[in-house]
Amino acid sequence: MLDEGGVYSPLSVSLIIPTKFEEEPEIEREALRRTLSECSELVDVGYLDEIVVMDATKDKNGKSDFRVLQRVVEVAYEELGLFKEQVNLLNKYRSQNERAKRGFIDFFIKVVHQFDDNILKALAKFGLFGFTRSLRVPSGKGAALWLSVPVTAGDILCFVDSDILNFKKEFVTALCHPIVYSWNLREAAIKFVKAYYSRLTKTPSLSPEEAILGGRVCRLFTTPFIDSITECLGLYTPLKTIKYPLAGEFALSRDTIQKLSFPSEYSVEIHLLFQLLDLIGSTTIAQVDLEIFHHIGKEFSELEDITRQVGNCILERLVDKRGKALTEQEIEEILLTYQEEATKKIEKSEELISDLKETAELEGLKEIIYSKEEEEKRFQALLKRSEDILSQEVSSDNIMLPSWRQIKEKTQDYFIIREVLRKRSNQSTWSRLKECSLVS
Repeated sequence: MLDEGGVYSPLSVSLIIPTKFEEEPEIEREALRRTLSECSELVDVGYLDEIVVMDATKDKNGKSDFRVLQRVVEVAYEELGLFKEQVNLLNKYRSQNERAKRGFIDFFIKVVHQFDDNILKALAKFGLFGFTRSLRVPSGKGAALWLSVPVTAGDILCFVDSDILNFKKEFVTALCHPIVYSWNLREAAIKFVKAYYSRLTKTPSLSPEEAILGGRVCRLFTTPFIDSITECLGLYTPLKTIKYPLAGEFALSRDTIQKLSFPSEYSVEIHLLFQLLDLIGSTTIAQVDLEIFHHIGKEFSELEDITRQVGNCILERLVDKRGKALTEQEIEEILLTYQEEATKKIEKSEELISDLKETAELEGLKEIIYSKEEEEKRFQALLKRSEDILSQEVSSDNIMLPSWRQIKEKTQDYFIIREVLRKRSNQSTWSRLKECSLVS
């Protein structure tokens, strides 16, 4: 590709892994270990240029908990040969260790805490909280994705969640390949790639040989809700072609992601889809089938916030696009169509389980737990929630983080901000290495 100075250079790929460990830290650590181990092969062949782990774990007192990132650097030291060589050089040459301490060594893997005081001070120094209308980096996955944009250096940014128990290196290449192979000197013809898959969910209440048919929020709510509301209003109809709207696995070109704003909450994936359709259109969006995901999930009772935030986002974007609120007749039509679409999904679920069983058994699962009766009960609860969402006034207490393109246009210091944040990320990595006694 041609860089900003008109010089040809190889494409670079950054992998971003947002994390937040909760009830089952051991299984989450094992999932992250597998991810880093698989990615080591991509590092060895030169496909991956950088990995950033962005954590948001807090302790019982609500303060930043760095233990997850300490574990990450320990695992990375064991699994990533390039990172191990970097760390060993710091121990061999004192001058290099001093440079790393000050943030001047660009670590291959960077570990960053979303609420690190040094990151917050850097953002405050350059007045970024004036743009975000907040005095802090807000909680939520969207804020982690937003912060990762200036911290990374890749021409392509690839995002994967940290809860995938059967992660394969091919997930990364599959997401990035459509962008890589469509690149024409300065930009890619395909600018955004979204994953889709079937989910098998592991929860604390299950044995190692059991899993729940996952994707419940997407299968019973998001997809049929989008299908019904876009069909009834005739807006954003390409969204109906997105097979897994809530997938946290996607890749974008840097020039694209810099134009996107980020909500701080669970609705980030849906919000990005709306923006991308407005900014680049459906012809520059691709999807890739990653088959089956075994992931660490939640009980259905814990998913209420997700459905509320996703539903509010969908309604807010569509009402904003058309410029007026929904009528009672439109609400009735949307709910009727939603019920029809969700019923179709439920009818197909048993067929889906039959298709998944053979592969699941090969991966050590003996039982996929599913009850059509329970599924219908969940749908009735979601139908009531949908009525509440559609009937209320459109409002959101979500913090919207501006695009980095907007920030760049409003300040002369963008490139300095970016360098300072990368420097702070390297310092954070060195600090975690020091805490683990991996550097002296």
